[in-house]
Amino acid sequence: MEAKIKIRKVTELDEEFHIPNYQRGYKWRKKDVEYLIEDIAEIAEEDNSDYCLQPIVVAEDNGKHILVDGQQRLTTIWLIMNWASHNGYKADCKFKIKYDTRDLSNSFLKDIKEKGFAEDKSTCDTHYFSQALETIALKKERIQSFLNNLDNNVKIIWYAVDPKEGAAHFERLNNAKIGLTNAELVKAFLLTKSSQERRARMACEWDEMEYMLQNERFFAFITTKDSIYSQEYNRIELLIDLYTGASKENKEKDEYYAFNKIAKEVEGGKSINDVWHGIQNIYNRLLCWYNDNFIYNLIGYLVETRGDRELTHIWEQSKDKSTNEIKDYVRTRVANNMPKDDEIRRMEYKNGQTKNVLLLFNVLSLMSVLPNPNTNEYKYVFNDKFHFDLYKRENWDKEHVHATASESLQSKVEWVNWLKDLDEKLVEKELGSSEKKEEYLGWIKKSKEVKNEDYSSIKEDKNPVFIGLKKENFAQMFKDIVEAIEGNDDETDFKQNSIGNIVLLSENINRAGEYKVAPFSTKRRIVMERVKKGQFVPIGTQNVFMKVYTPSPGHFYKWEKEDAYNDNEKSDRDAYIDAIVETINRIK
Repeated sequence: MEAKIKIRKVTELDEEFHIPNYQRGYKWRKKDVEYLIEDIAEIAEEDNSDYCLQPIVVAEDNGKHILVDGQQRLTTIWLIMNWASHNGYKADCKFKIKYDTRDLSNSFLKDIKEKGFAEDKSTCDTHYFSQALETIALKKERIQSFLNNLDNNVKIIWYAVDPKEGAAHFERLNNAKIGLTNAELVKAFLLTKSSQERRARMACEWDEMEYMLQNERFFAFITTKDSIYSQEYNRIELLIDLYTGASKENKEKDEYYAFNKIAKEVEGGKSINDVWHGIQNIYNRLLCWYNDNFIYNLIGYLVETRGDRELTHIWEQSKDKSTNEIKDYVRTRVANNMPKDDEIRRMEYKNGQTKNVLLLFNVLSLMSVLPNPNTNEYKYVFNDKFHFDLYKRENWDKEHVHATASESLQSKVEWVNWLKDLDEKLVEKELGSSEKKEEYLGWIKKSKEVKNEDYSSIKEDKNPVFIGLKKENFAQMFKDIVEAIEGNDDETDFKQNSIGNIVLLSENINRAGEYKVAPFSTKRRIVMERVKKGQFVPIGTQNVFMKVYTPSPGHFYKWEKEDAYNDNEKSDRDAYIDAIVETINRIK
Protein backbone atom coordinates (compact mmCIF):
# COMPACT_ATOMS: atom_id res chain seq x y z
CA MET A 1 0.00 0.00 0.00
CA GLU A 2 1.35 3.40 -1.00
CA ALA A 3 1.40 6.00 1.76
CA LYS A 4 -1.50 8.46 1.60
CA ILE A 5 -1.26 12.04 2.85
CA LYS A 6 -4.21 14.33 3.60
CA ILE A 7 -4.99 17.39 5.71
CA ARG A 8 -7.71 17.10 8.39
CA LYS A 9 -9.16 19.39 11.06
CA VAL A 10 -8.28 18.18 14.53
CA THR A 11 -11.82 18.81 15.82
CA GLU A 12 -13.26 16.62 13.04
CA LEU A 13 -11.22 13.54 13.94
CA ASP A 14 -13.68 10.91 15.12
CA GLU A 15 -11.64 7.70 14.96
CA GLU A 16 -10.71 5.38 17.81
CA PHE A 17 -6.91 5.43 17.72
CA HIS A 18 -5.24 2.26 18.95
CA ILE A 19 -1.81 2.57 20.59
CA PRO A 20 0.07 -0.61 19.62
CA ASN A 21 2.07 -2.59 22.13
CA TYR A 22 5.44 -1.70 20.57
CA GLN A 23 4.90 1.99 21.36
CA ARG A 24 6.23 3.63 24.50
CA GLY A 25 3.54 5.01 26.78
CA TYR A 26 2.49 8.59 27.31
CA LYS A 27 5.61 10.53 28.43
CA TRP A 28 5.06 14.22 27.83
CA ARG A 29 6.54 16.45 30.51
CA LYS A 30 4.99 19.62 31.96
CA LYS A 31 6.95 21.86 29.61
CA ASP A 32 5.76 19.85 26.58
CA VAL A 33 2.11 20.28 27.62
CA GLU A 34 2.63 23.98 28.35
CA TYR A 35 4.26 24.53 24.95
CA LEU A 36 1.39 22.89 23.05
CA ILE A 37 -1.22 24.98 24.91
CA GLU A 38 0.67 28.24 24.36
CA ASP A 39 1.55 27.40 20.75
CA ILE A 40 -2.10 26.97 19.77
CA ALA A 41 -3.51 29.64 22.12
CA GLU A 42 -1.22 32.29 20.61
CA ILE A 43 -2.45 31.90 17.02
CA ALA A 44 -3.55 35.40 15.96
CA GLU A 45 -7.33 35.68 15.72
CA GLU A 46 -7.12 37.66 12.51
CA ASP A 47 -4.91 35.05 10.88
CA ASN A 48 -7.19 32.84 8.83
CA SER A 49 -4.44 30.62 7.47
CA ASP A 50 -4.25 27.01 8.48
CA TYR A 51 -1.98 26.04 11.38
CA CYS A 52 -0.69 22.49 10.91
CA LEU A 53 0.55 20.29 13.71
CA GLN A 54 3.29 17.76 13.06
CA PRO A 55 2.06 14.74 11.07
CA ILE A 56 0.49 11.69 12.66
CA VAL A 57 1.22 8.30 11.13
CA VAL A 58 -1.74 5.94 11.00
CA ALA A 59 -1.99 2.34 9.84
CA GLU A 60 -5.58 1.63 8.74
CA ASP A 61 -6.51 -2.04 9.07
CA ASN A 62 -10.14 -3.08 8.40
CA GLY A 63 -11.55 0.00 10.09
CA LYS A 64 -9.03 -0.09 12.95
CA HIS A 65 -6.78 2.98 13.16
CA ILE A 66 -3.36 2.10 14.58
CA LEU A 67 -1.48 5.20 15.73
CA VAL A 68 2.12 4.56 14.68
CA ASP A 69 3.39 8.07 15.48
CA GLY A 70 1.82 11.16 17.04
CA GLN A 71 0.55 9.52 20.25
CA GLN A 72 1.92 12.24 22.54
CA ARG A 73 0.29 15.16 20.68
CA LEU A 74 -3.09 13.53 20.14
CA THR A 75 -3.30 12.22 23.71
CA THR A 76 -2.46 15.67 25.10
CA ILE A 77 -5.15 17.30 22.93
CA TRP A 78 -7.58 14.62 24.15
CA LEU A 79 -6.65 15.36 27.78
CA ILE A 80 -7.03 19.14 27.30
CA MET A 81 -10.44 18.83 25.65
CA ASN A 82 -11.78 16.38 28.23
CA TRP A 83 -10.46 18.47 31.12
CA ALA A 84 -12.13 21.50 29.56
CA SER A 85 -15.48 19.72 29.13
CA HIS A 86 -15.48 18.88 32.86
CA ASN A 87 -14.63 22.44 33.87
CA GLY A 88 -17.32 24.52 32.20
CA TYR A 89 -15.85 24.93 28.71
CA LYS A 90 -17.58 23.95 25.49
CA ALA A 91 -15.36 21.18 24.19
CA ASP A 92 -16.39 18.01 22.42
CA CYS A 93 -13.56 15.61 21.64
CA LYS A 94 -14.89 13.16 19.06
CA PHE A 95 -11.85 10.89 18.73
CA LYS A 96 -10.81 8.22 21.27
CA ILE A 97 -7.50 6.86 22.54
CA LYS A 98 -7.19 3.16 23.35
CA TYR A 99 -4.13 1.17 24.41
CA ASP A 100 -3.87 -2.38 23.08
CA THR A 101 -2.35 -3.85 26.25
CA ARG A 102 -2.34 -1.21 29.02
CA ASP A 103 -5.65 -1.82 30.79
CA LEU A 104 -4.87 0.58 33.66
CA SER A 105 -4.20 3.38 31.18
CA ASN A 106 -7.52 2.69 29.44
CA SER A 107 -9.33 2.69 32.79
CA PHE A 108 -7.81 6.07 33.69
CA LEU A 109 -8.93 7.64 30.41
CA LYS A 110 -12.38 6.08 30.73
CA ASP A 111 -12.76 7.51 34.25
CA ILE A 112 -11.96 11.00 32.98
CA LYS A 113 -14.56 10.66 30.26
CA GLU A 114 -17.27 9.24 32.51
CA LYS A 115 -16.52 10.49 36.03
CA GLY A 116 -14.14 13.41 35.70
CA PHE A 117 -10.54 13.84 36.81
CA ALA A 118 -9.17 11.36 39.35
CA GLU A 119 -5.47 11.51 40.19
CA ASP A 120 -3.57 8.27 39.78
CA LYS A 121 0.21 7.92 39.67
CA SER A 122 0.49 4.15 40.06
CA THR A 123 1.89 3.47 36.56
CA CYS A 124 4.11 5.28 34.08
CA ASP A 125 1.20 6.33 31.87
CA THR A 126 -1.11 7.42 34.68
CA HIS A 127 1.72 9.38 36.30
CA TYR A 128 2.17 11.45 33.16
CA PHE A 129 -1.60 11.67 32.54
CA SER A 130 -2.05 13.12 36.04
CA GLN A 131 0.92 15.45 35.62
CA ALA A 132 -0.46 16.70 32.29
CA LEU A 133 -3.89 17.35 33.84
CA GLU A 134 -2.26 19.29 36.70
CA THR A 135 -0.41 21.39 34.12
CA ILE A 136 -3.60 22.00 32.12
CA ALA A 137 -5.38 23.20 35.28
CA LEU A 138 -2.53 25.65 35.97
CA LYS A 139 -2.90 27.04 32.40
CA LYS A 140 -6.69 27.37 32.61
CA GLU A 141 -6.62 31.06 31.63
CA ARG A 142 -5.31 29.99 28.18
CA ILE A 143 -7.72 27.14 27.57
CA GLN A 144 -10.50 29.19 25.92
CA SER A 145 -8.06 30.66 23.40
CA PHE A 146 -6.67 27.18 22.82
CA LEU A 147 -10.15 25.77 22.12
CA ASN A 148 -11.14 28.66 19.84
CA ASN A 149 -8.05 28.30 17.70
CA LEU A 150 -8.20 24.51 17.72
CA ASP A 151 -11.70 24.67 16.25
CA ASN A 152 -10.99 27.38 13.69
CA ASN A 153 -7.39 27.14 12.59
CA VAL A 154 -5.65 23.92 13.62
CA LYS A 155 -5.25 21.02 11.23
CA ILE A 156 -3.15 17.93 11.21
CA ILE A 157 -1.23 16.11 8.48
CA TRP A 158 -2.63 12.59 8.21
CA TYR A 159 -0.05 10.08 6.95
CA ALA A 160 -1.59 6.65 6.24
CA VAL A 161 0.68 3.62 5.85
CA ASP A 162 0.28 -0.09 5.18
CA PRO A 163 -0.77 -1.83 8.42
CA LYS A 164 1.77 -4.59 7.74
CA GLU A 165 4.52 -1.97 7.86
CA GLY A 166 3.33 -0.16 11.00
CA ALA A 167 5.98 -1.58 13.33
CA ALA A 168 8.71 -1.05 10.74
CA HIS A 169 7.63 2.58 10.30
CA PHE A 170 7.79 3.07 14.07
CA GLU A 171 11.30 1.63 14.20
CA ARG A 172 12.47 3.90 11.35
CA LEU A 173 10.80 6.99 12.87
CA ASN A 174 12.58 6.41 16.16
CA ASN A 175 15.87 5.21 14.78
CA ALA A 176 17.50 8.46 15.75
CA LYS A 177 16.63 7.66 19.34
CA ILE A 178 15.78 11.29 20.16
CA GLY A 179 13.96 11.64 23.46
CA LEU A 180 13.77 7.91 24.08
CA THR A 181 15.22 6.09 27.05
CA ASN A 182 17.17 2.84 26.82
CA ALA A 183 14.16 1.00 28.23
CA GLU A 184 11.79 2.45 25.62
CA LEU A 185 14.21 1.65 22.80
CA VAL A 186 14.73 -1.92 24.05
CA LYS A 187 10.97 -2.46 24.34
CA ALA A 188 10.31 -1.21 20.82
CA PHE A 189 13.25 -3.23 19.46
CA LEU A 190 12.16 -6.52 21.08
CA LEU A 191 8.49 -6.13 20.20
CA THR A 192 8.95 -5.08 16.58
CA LYS A 193 11.20 -8.08 15.98
CA SER A 194 8.80 -10.57 17.62
CA SER A 195 5.94 -12.49 16.06
CA GLN A 196 2.41 -11.12 16.41
CA GLU A 197 1.51 -13.73 19.04
CA ARG A 198 4.75 -13.34 20.99
CA ARG A 199 4.53 -9.55 20.78
CA ALA A 200 1.22 -9.37 22.63
CA ARG A 201 2.41 -11.70 25.40
CA MET A 202 5.73 -9.86 25.76
CA ALA A 203 3.95 -6.50 26.01
CA CYS A 204 1.75 -7.81 28.82
CA GLU A 205 4.77 -9.25 30.64
CA TRP A 206 6.60 -5.93 30.26
CA ASP A 207 3.64 -4.03 31.72
CA GLU A 208 3.48 -6.49 34.64
CA MET A 209 7.14 -5.81 35.49
CA GLU A 210 6.66 -2.04 35.20
CA TYR A 211 3.64 -2.24 37.49
CA MET A 212 5.52 -4.20 40.16
CA LEU A 213 8.40 -1.72 40.03
CA GLN A 214 5.89 0.99 41.01
CA ASN A 215 5.39 -0.87 44.31
CA GLU A 216 7.40 1.44 46.56
CA ARG A 217 8.30 -1.26 49.07
CA PHE A 218 9.65 -3.48 46.28
CA PHE A 219 11.51 -0.68 44.52
CA ALA A 220 13.00 0.78 47.73
CA PHE A 221 14.94 -2.30 48.79
CA ILE A 222 16.90 -2.41 45.50
CA THR A 223 17.56 1.32 45.04
CA THR A 224 18.78 4.31 47.01
CA LYS A 225 16.63 7.32 47.83
CA ASP A 226 18.11 9.41 45.02
CA SER A 227 18.42 6.57 42.54
CA ILE A 228 18.67 7.54 38.86
CA TYR A 229 16.02 4.91 38.19
CA SER A 230 13.35 6.78 40.11
CA GLN A 231 13.54 9.74 37.76
CA GLU A 232 10.48 10.21 35.56
CA TYR A 233 9.22 6.75 36.41
CA ASN A 234 11.90 5.06 34.34
CA ARG A 235 12.27 2.17 36.77
CA ILE A 236 12.36 -0.74 34.35
CA GLU A 237 15.71 0.52 33.04
CA LEU A 238 17.17 -0.97 36.24
CA LEU A 239 16.48 -4.46 34.83
CA ILE A 240 17.95 -3.51 31.45
CA ASP A 241 21.13 -2.21 33.10
CA LEU A 242 21.53 -5.34 35.22
CA TYR A 243 21.12 -7.48 32.10
CA THR A 244 23.67 -5.54 30.05
CA GLY A 245 26.06 -4.65 32.87
CA ALA A 246 25.53 -0.96 32.15
CA SER A 247 27.18 1.38 34.64
CA LYS A 248 27.26 5.11 35.19
CA GLU A 249 30.70 5.23 33.58
CA ASN A 250 29.89 3.43 30.31
CA LYS A 251 26.54 5.24 30.01
CA GLU A 252 28.37 8.57 30.26
CA LYS A 253 30.47 7.52 27.26
CA ASP A 254 27.48 6.08 25.38
CA GLU A 255 24.02 7.25 26.47
CA TYR A 256 22.45 4.26 24.74
CA TYR A 257 24.97 1.67 25.91
CA ALA A 258 22.32 -0.78 27.14
CA PHE A 259 20.22 -0.58 23.97
CA ASN A 260 23.26 -0.85 21.70
CA LYS A 261 24.57 -3.89 23.56
CA ILE A 262 21.25 -5.73 23.20
CA ALA A 263 21.03 -4.78 19.51
CA LYS A 264 24.56 -6.14 18.96
CA GLU A 265 23.68 -9.39 20.76
CA VAL A 266 20.74 -9.93 18.41
CA GLU A 267 22.81 -9.01 15.37
CA GLY A 268 25.38 -11.55 16.57
CA GLY A 269 22.81 -14.35 16.51
CA LYS A 270 21.21 -14.24 19.95
CA SER A 271 17.46 -14.78 19.75
CA ILE A 272 14.90 -12.22 20.90
CA ASN A 273 13.46 -14.88 23.23
CA ASP A 274 16.84 -15.43 24.90
CA VAL A 275 17.28 -11.70 25.50
CA TRP A 276 13.77 -11.39 26.87
CA HIS A 277 14.15 -14.45 29.11
CA GLY A 278 17.40 -12.98 30.44
CA ILE A 279 15.62 -9.77 31.47
CA GLN A 280 12.71 -11.75 32.92
CA ASN A 281 15.13 -13.91 34.90
CA ILE A 282 16.52 -10.81 36.62
CA TYR A 283 13.04 -9.58 37.48
CA ASN A 284 11.99 -13.01 38.81
CA ARG A 285 15.15 -13.26 40.90
CA LEU A 286 14.57 -9.80 42.42
CA LEU A 287 10.96 -10.78 43.13
CA CYS A 288 12.18 -13.96 44.83
CA TRP A 289 14.57 -11.90 46.98
CA TYR A 290 11.76 -9.50 47.85
CA ASN A 291 9.61 -12.40 49.08
CA ASP A 292 12.41 -13.80 51.28
CA ASN A 293 12.61 -11.61 54.41
CA PHE A 294 16.21 -12.61 55.18
CA ILE A 295 17.54 -11.68 51.73
CA TYR A 296 15.25 -8.66 51.43
CA ASN A 297 16.41 -7.07 54.70
CA LEU A 298 20.12 -7.59 54.16
CA ILE A 299 20.15 -6.53 50.50
CA GLY A 300 18.02 -3.52 51.42
CA TYR A 301 20.59 -2.56 54.06
CA LEU A 302 23.55 -3.08 51.70
CA VAL A 303 22.01 -1.04 48.88
CA GLU A 304 20.97 1.78 51.22
CA THR A 305 24.43 2.09 52.78
CA ARG A 306 26.57 1.43 49.69
CA GLY A 307 24.60 2.80 46.75
CA ASP A 308 22.93 1.54 43.57
CA ARG A 309 26.04 -0.24 42.31
CA GLU A 310 25.81 -2.64 45.25
CA LEU A 311 22.82 -4.36 43.63
CA THR A 312 24.83 -4.83 40.42
CA HIS A 313 27.64 -6.41 42.45
CA ILE A 314 25.27 -8.74 44.31
CA TRP A 315 23.58 -9.73 41.05
CA GLU A 316 26.90 -10.53 39.37
CA GLN A 317 27.99 -12.65 42.34
CA SER A 318 24.69 -14.51 42.73
CA LYS A 319 23.90 -15.62 39.16
CA ASP A 320 24.72 -19.27 39.79
CA LYS A 321 23.97 -19.41 43.51
CA SER A 322 21.10 -21.16 45.26
CA THR A 323 18.85 -19.25 47.65
CA ASN A 324 20.75 -20.56 50.69
CA GLU A 325 24.08 -19.61 49.09
CA ILE A 326 22.78 -16.09 48.43
CA LYS A 327 21.67 -15.81 52.06
CA ASP A 328 25.12 -16.80 53.25
CA TYR A 329 26.79 -14.45 50.76
CA VAL A 330 24.85 -11.32 51.78
CA ARG A 331 25.14 -12.20 55.49
CA THR A 332 28.92 -12.51 55.13
CA ARG A 333 29.08 -9.28 53.12
CA VAL A 334 27.26 -7.41 55.89
CA ALA A 335 29.25 -9.02 58.72
CA ASN A 336 32.68 -8.48 57.17
CA ASN A 337 32.17 -4.75 56.98
CA MET A 338 30.88 -4.15 60.48
CA PRO A 339 32.97 -2.41 63.16
CA LYS A 340 34.27 -4.46 66.10
CA ASP A 341 32.35 -4.48 69.39
CA ASP A 342 34.67 -2.01 71.12
CA GLU A 343 34.53 0.31 68.08
CA ILE A 344 30.72 0.34 68.26
CA ARG A 345 30.83 1.17 71.98
CA ARG A 346 33.09 4.16 71.27
CA MET A 347 30.98 5.52 68.40
CA GLU A 348 29.83 9.12 68.50
CA TYR A 349 27.30 11.28 66.68
CA LYS A 350 29.80 12.62 64.13
CA ASN A 351 31.18 9.18 63.25
CA GLY A 352 30.35 8.40 59.60
CA GLN A 353 29.39 4.82 60.45
CA THR A 354 27.02 5.58 63.33
CA LYS A 355 23.91 5.95 61.17
CA ASN A 356 24.68 2.70 59.31
CA VAL A 357 25.16 0.84 62.59
CA LEU A 358 21.85 2.16 63.92
CA LEU A 359 20.09 1.21 60.67
CA LEU A 360 21.48 -2.33 60.81
CA PHE A 361 20.54 -2.55 64.50
CA ASN A 362 16.94 -1.65 63.63
CA VAL A 363 16.86 -4.07 60.68
CA LEU A 364 18.31 -6.94 62.73
CA SER A 365 15.88 -6.18 65.58
CA LEU A 366 13.21 -7.73 63.35
CA MET A 367 15.10 -11.03 63.59
CA SER A 368 14.11 -13.82 65.94
CA VAL A 369 16.60 -16.31 67.33
CA LEU A 370 15.04 -19.79 67.37
CA PRO A 371 16.85 -22.60 69.23
CA ASN A 372 16.96 -26.06 67.67
CA PRO A 373 15.69 -28.50 70.35
CA ASN A 374 17.82 -31.34 68.91
CA THR A 375 21.15 -29.49 68.68
CA ASN A 376 22.99 -26.63 70.29
CA GLU A 377 22.50 -24.51 67.16
CA TYR A 378 20.25 -21.53 66.61
CA LYS A 379 18.18 -20.47 63.62
CA TYR A 380 17.84 -16.80 62.72
CA VAL A 381 14.53 -15.82 61.15
CA PHE A 382 13.21 -12.41 60.13
CA ASN A 383 9.59 -11.95 61.20
CA ASP A 384 8.99 -8.95 58.97
CA LYS A 385 10.39 -6.68 56.28
CA PHE A 386 12.01 -3.40 57.25
CA HIS A 387 10.20 -0.45 55.65
CA PHE A 388 13.04 0.90 53.49
CA ASP A 389 10.42 2.84 51.52
CA LEU A 390 9.19 4.80 54.55
CA TYR A 391 12.70 5.09 55.97
CA LYS A 392 13.80 6.91 52.81
CA ARG A 393 10.62 8.87 52.16
CA GLU A 394 10.37 10.26 55.72
CA ASN A 395 14.11 11.06 56.00
CA TRP A 396 14.98 9.07 59.12
CA ASP A 397 18.32 10.14 60.54
CA LYS A 398 20.37 9.93 63.74
CA GLU A 399 19.24 12.24 66.56
CA HIS A 400 19.94 12.63 70.27
CA VAL A 401 17.62 11.01 72.79
CA HIS A 402 18.54 13.32 75.68
CA ALA A 403 17.92 17.03 75.07
CA THR A 404 20.77 19.20 73.82
CA ALA A 405 21.28 22.94 74.20
CA SER A 406 18.53 25.48 73.36
CA GLU A 407 20.61 27.35 70.76
CA SER A 408 19.08 25.31 67.94
CA LEU A 409 15.70 26.99 68.65
CA GLN A 410 16.07 30.32 66.92
CA SER A 411 12.54 31.61 66.32
CA LYS A 412 9.69 32.50 68.63
CA VAL A 413 7.48 29.99 66.79
CA GLU A 414 9.98 27.24 67.69
CA TRP A 415 9.98 28.36 71.34
CA VAL A 416 6.18 28.26 71.47
CA ASN A 417 6.02 24.80 69.88
CA TRP A 418 8.65 23.50 72.30
CA LEU A 419 6.63 24.77 75.28
CA LYS A 420 3.37 23.53 73.73
CA ASP A 421 4.61 19.93 73.61
CA LEU A 422 5.76 19.79 77.24
CA ASP A 423 3.91 17.63 79.77
CA GLU A 424 2.45 20.31 82.03
CA LYS A 425 1.88 18.02 85.04
CA LEU A 426 5.40 16.59 84.84
CA VAL A 427 6.94 20.08 84.67
CA GLU A 428 4.82 21.23 87.62
CA LYS A 429 5.89 18.20 89.67
CA GLU A 430 9.60 18.41 88.86
CA LEU A 431 9.90 22.19 89.34
CA GLY A 432 8.77 21.69 92.95
CA SER A 433 9.21 24.89 94.96
CA SER A 434 11.06 26.82 92.25
CA GLU A 435 10.29 30.55 92.41
CA LYS A 436 9.91 30.56 88.61
CA LYS A 437 7.40 27.71 88.63
CA GLU A 438 4.23 29.77 88.12
CA GLU A 439 5.85 31.94 85.44
CA TYR A 440 7.01 28.89 83.46
CA LEU A 441 3.68 27.09 83.81
CA GLY A 442 1.99 30.28 82.60
CA TRP A 443 4.04 30.29 79.38
CA ILE A 444 3.31 26.56 78.85
CA LYS A 445 -0.44 27.15 79.29
CA LYS A 446 -0.40 30.11 76.88
CA SER A 447 1.50 28.03 74.30
CA LYS A 448 -0.99 25.17 74.49
CA GLU A 449 -3.78 27.64 73.68
CA VAL A 450 -2.12 28.74 70.41
CA LYS A 451 -4.21 28.09 67.29
CA ASN A 452 -3.05 27.83 63.66
CA GLU A 453 -4.18 31.36 62.86
CA ASP A 454 -1.97 32.71 65.67
CA TYR A 455 1.33 31.55 64.17
CA SER A 456 1.76 34.36 61.64
CA SER A 457 1.49 37.05 64.34
CA ILE A 458 3.87 35.09 66.60
CA LYS A 459 6.36 34.81 63.73
CA GLU A 460 6.19 38.57 63.12
CA ASP A 461 6.44 39.23 66.89
CA LYS A 462 3.10 41.04 66.84
CA ASN A 463 1.16 38.62 69.03
CA PRO A 464 0.42 40.52 72.28
CA VAL A 465 0.51 37.35 74.41
CA PHE A 466 4.10 36.45 73.45
CA ILE A 467 5.71 39.89 73.00
CA GLY A 468 7.13 39.53 76.53
CA LEU A 469 8.86 36.21 75.69
CA LYS A 470 12.47 37.26 75.00
CA LYS A 471 15.49 35.20 73.99
CA GLU A 472 17.28 35.44 77.34
CA ASN A 473 14.05 34.58 79.20
CA PHE A 474 13.43 31.51 77.05
CA ALA A 475 17.05 30.31 77.34
CA GLN A 476 16.84 30.42 81.13
CA MET A 477 13.40 28.77 81.15
CA PHE A 478 14.67 26.02 78.80
CA LYS A 479 17.66 25.36 81.06
CA ASP A 480 15.60 25.30 84.26
CA ILE A 481 12.90 22.97 82.86
CA VAL A 482 15.35 20.51 81.28
CA GLU A 483 17.48 20.39 84.45
CA ALA A 484 14.37 19.90 86.61
CA ILE A 485 13.19 16.98 84.49
CA GLU A 486 16.47 15.39 83.40
CA GLY A 487 19.00 16.58 85.96
CA ASN A 488 21.95 18.94 85.79
CA ASP A 489 23.46 18.53 82.35
CA ASP A 490 27.13 18.47 83.25
CA GLU A 491 28.03 15.47 81.13
CA THR A 492 30.97 15.45 78.76
CA ASP A 493 30.58 15.86 75.00
CA PHE A 494 31.43 12.20 74.63
CA LYS A 495 28.53 11.05 76.79
CA GLN A 496 26.14 13.50 75.12
CA ASN A 497 27.21 12.38 71.65
CA SER A 498 27.73 8.71 72.46
CA ILE A 499 25.82 6.13 70.40
CA GLY A 500 24.03 5.32 73.67
CA ASN A 501 22.26 8.68 73.31
CA ILE A 502 21.42 8.42 69.60
CA VAL A 503 18.46 6.88 67.77
CA LEU A 504 16.89 7.08 64.31
CA LEU A 505 14.17 9.74 64.21
CA SER A 506 12.25 11.09 61.25
CA GLU A 507 12.10 14.63 59.93
CA ASN A 508 8.46 15.03 60.87
CA ILE A 509 9.13 13.90 64.46
CA ASN A 510 11.98 16.41 64.66
CA ARG A 511 9.96 19.19 63.02
CA ALA A 512 11.80 22.48 62.66
CA GLY A 513 14.36 21.38 65.23
CA GLU A 514 11.94 21.64 68.16
CA TYR A 515 12.06 17.96 69.10
CA LYS A 516 15.83 17.82 68.86
CA VAL A 517 15.91 19.74 72.10
CA ALA A 518 12.70 18.38 73.63
CA PRO A 519 12.97 16.47 76.92
CA PHE A 520 12.92 12.69 76.73
CA SER A 521 9.34 12.61 78.03
CA THR A 522 8.11 14.82 75.15
CA LYS A 523 9.93 12.82 72.50
CA ARG A 524 8.63 9.62 74.05
CA ARG A 525 5.02 10.83 73.95
CA ILE A 526 5.32 11.89 70.30
CA VAL A 527 6.92 8.58 69.27
CA MET A 528 4.34 6.54 71.19
CA GLU A 529 1.45 8.50 69.63
CA ARG A 530 2.87 7.70 66.22
CA VAL A 531 3.17 4.00 67.10
CA LYS A 532 -0.42 3.91 68.42
CA LYS A 533 -1.64 5.33 65.09
CA GLY A 534 0.10 2.48 63.26
CA GLN A 535 2.69 4.77 61.68
CA PHE A 536 6.22 3.63 60.92
CA VAL A 537 8.82 3.85 63.68
CA PRO A 538 11.91 1.58 63.50
CA ILE A 539 11.64 -1.10 66.16
CA GLY A 540 14.94 -0.12 67.83
CA THR A 541 13.74 3.47 68.23
CA GLN A 542 10.43 2.26 69.68
CA ASN A 543 12.27 0.10 72.17
CA VAL A 544 14.48 2.96 73.35
CA PHE A 545 11.51 5.17 74.19
CA MET A 546 9.75 2.26 75.89
CA LYS A 547 13.03 1.47 77.75
CA VAL A 548 12.84 -2.15 76.62
CA TYR A 549 16.61 -2.54 76.94
CA THR A 550 16.76 -1.20 80.51
CA PRO A 551 16.41 -4.15 82.94
CA SER A 552 14.42 -2.25 85.61
CA PRO A 553 13.40 1.21 84.41
CA GLY A 554 12.47 3.34 87.39
CA HIS A 555 10.65 6.01 85.35
CA PHE A 556 9.93 7.16 81.81
CA TYR A 557 10.59 10.88 81.90
CA LYS A 558 14.35 10.99 81.27
CA TRP A 559 17.13 8.99 79.60
CA GLU A 560 19.64 8.15 82.30
CA LYS A 561 23.34 8.55 81.55
CA GLU A 562 24.49 7.10 84.86
CA ASP A 563 23.57 3.99 86.85
CA ALA A 564 20.43 5.45 88.33
CA TYR A 565 18.31 2.67 89.76
CA ASN A 566 20.62 0.53 91.85
CA ASP A 567 24.26 -0.40 91.95
CA ASN A 568 23.76 -3.70 90.18
CA GLU A 569 22.06 -2.51 87.04
CA LYS A 570 23.22 -0.43 84.08
CA SER A 571 22.00 2.97 83.00
CA ASP A 572 19.56 3.41 80.10
CA ARG A 573 22.41 4.38 77.80
CA ASP A 574 24.75 1.54 78.73
CA ALA A 575 21.96 -1.04 78.45
CA TYR A 576 21.08 0.35 75.03
CA ILE A 577 24.69 0.09 73.82
CA ASP A 578 24.81 -3.52 75.02
CA ALA A 579 21.65 -4.24 73.02
CA ILE A 580 23.17 -2.71 69.85
CA VAL A 581 26.33 -4.79 70.15
CA GLU A 582 24.43 -7.99 71.01
CA THR A 583 21.95 -7.57 68.12
CA ILE A 584 24.62 -6.83 65.50
CA ASN A 585 26.63 -9.84 66.66
CA ARG A 586 23.77 -12.04 65.44
CA ILE A 587 24.81 -11.33 61.87
CA LYS A 588 28.49 -11.90 62.61
